[in-house]
Amino acid sequence: MKIEIEKLIGHDVMNKAFNATVSFDSNVSAENAYKMMHSPIRTQEFLIQMTDIPTFVSVHLVRHKIGVEHYVRTNRDDRGGVLADRNTLINHTMKINAESLITLARKRLCLKSHPVTVQTVSLIKKGMKKIDPALYKFMVPECVFRNGICAEGKWSCGRKKRIMNKYSYYAKMFEE
Repeated sequence: MKIEIEKLIGHDVMNKAFNATVSFDSNVSAENAYKMMHSPIRTQEFLIQMTDIPTFVSVHLVRHKIGVEHYVRTNRDDRGGVLADRNTLINHTMKINAESLITLARKRLCLKSHPVTVQTVSLIKKGMKKIDPALYKFMVPECVFRNGICAEGKWSCGRKKRIMNKYSYYAKMFEE
């Protein structure tokens, strides 16, 4: 599996969008922008190319459709594809904005997601650390985003304490 990430639009565009919404020069840092989750973070777009991921992981990712476009290698035999099953390796590219990437990470870093899907999104997060370190910090599982509340209810992974410790930096970013 190989993940390549390219940032398509820089923070300067996000600041222009913030400035368009207020009557003063906001000059918001990327970290504060992602913390606020206001609409200008949608200006931050990324091209994420995944090579040789299992078909079932691609299927998990295409369930996310707001703020993201998916481009997936066909399995049609008349277009160069092969007879595929859920484990057939394929290529999948996403053009995705920052808000949608945060949302995708919340769902797919959850330990109730399939381990290979978690691994794939973890690799995307790791790559994001080099491309947009501020955004990397906000790519957390749902329970971390919700300050320890598991959206899975009685089907929780049962590892809340370990997960909250792993991502302890997240809550600290919101302390005054």
